[in-house]
Amino acid sequence: MLVGRPNCSTQVQGNGSHEGRKAKGGRVRTSLVRVGIAVGATALAASMLTGVISMTQAGASGESGLTASAPGITKTTIKIGIVSDLTGSNASTFGTTADAMVARFKEINAAGGVDGRQITWAIADTGSTPTGAETAVKDLVENQGVFAIAELSSSFSPAAPYLQQAGIPVTGIPLDGPEWFEQPNTNMFSTLGNGTPTGGPVYSDGGFYKALGSKKISYVEANASAAITEGNGVYLSIKRDGLQACDKTIVPIGGVNFTAFALSFKADGCDTAVSANVLSSSLAMATALHQAGLTKTKIVFEAGPSQQIFQNAQDEAAANGAYFLGGELSSATYSNAASIAFLKGLKKYDPSYTGGLPDLGQADGWPVANLMVEGLMVAGKNPTRHSFITNLRKVTNWTDSGLSAGPINFVHFGQDPPQQCFTYVQFVNNKYVPFPKSGKAFCGTIIPGSGS
Repeated sequence: MLVGRPNCSTQVQGNGSHEGRKAKGGRVRTSLVRVGIAVGATALAASMLTGVISMTQAGASGESGLTASAPGITKTTIKIGIVSDLTGSNASTFGTTADAMVARFKEINAAGGVDGRQITWAIADTGSTPTGAETAVKDLVENQGVFAIAELSSSFSPAAPYLQQAGIPVTGIPLDGPEWFEQPNTNMFSTLGNGTPTGGPVYSDGGFYKALGSKKISYVEANASAAITEGNGVYLSIKRDGLQACDKTIVPIGGVNFTAFALSFKADGCDTAVSANVLSSSLAMATALHQAGLTKTKIVFEAGPSQQIFQNAQDEAAANGAYFLGGELSSATYSNAASIAFLKGLKKYDPSYTGGLPDLGQADGWPVANLMVEGLMVAGKNPTRHSFITNLRKVTNWTDSGLSAGPINFVHFGQDPPQQCFTYVQFVNNKYVPFPKSGKAFCGTIIPGSGS
């Protein structure tokens, strides 16, 4: 589903998993892929030169015994491909993803890199299309010579077969389809851990909708398989809780015309609207409901929370009173120590982040890069693609240095965990506050008989 789940950290911390292993020393089109050894986006050529010099110097004083062990690996560098929807219909949500991933890599480099190697990168844009995603990854692998792919795209599915056949490690979030959990795609690692492909079990909502006081719920989903599957699960869950399902609406990805939906919602007497869409679509849905006179409707955004809400008064008004899924976070309001450290690192290394809550692209981009770093660390001193995939599949308790609500397991590929926990915030008087006030997570268990 098109949901933001921020999980991140500023340094590699020991927590019982391979996260404890030490990191040593402590928007472009696909046709314009840029090498990510730069620091300043506004002075690209000069900063690329600076990046080359600093990484060469770091490598010269790095560990002995390092070899060019795989494509994209030299004695001094590791080259990662970054793929996201930087232009097109999904750019409103994912346009900042690449900068956040780069920020995490810069932070690792500042601490000495991974086993003495500096991380470099190349960035490719899907253009928010499936064809663009496939073209992007092929360019990164075949022309840019990357070792692995860090992705965040709702159009990524067509690229999966190529990457699996080539044995390329991938870290990302399953926003696009079930391929993340289907054999033979064991090379793909979600920051959310394992899951089941379409037809898997459904989790209860942990009492969230009852806590809202909802009685008749309408689910509005983007025309993407992950969002549609999630919608089916939500309806099964609310029926189990004795609540009533209202109309179920599928809209084009990035769509902003919700006038007909609002009229239908009003006619059917619905009281809660849940949007599994990119932020621009969710805001347009809320605006349409308000314009239809439904000012007391409970609205839930599964994309967010986001600083983008504060761009203008119209967006703030549309979001006022809405609930935002914080994801599998230990703190949806970014108020605990791990969250504060993440924001500090993002502000230092991402020039597009100016403070406040990170947007969805930033909040999800950082952990995707962070998981890539975890895979590199467990892959060995001279990593290969095979050692990355094999060893990351052995990790059972990755916690993203304290930001995940619980330990994440990569061992049981294609299997769902027994419980999922989510946090929520509400946008009230132009600020995000925990819901409930205690900040307690809503934990759902698998609904018996809901599996395929």
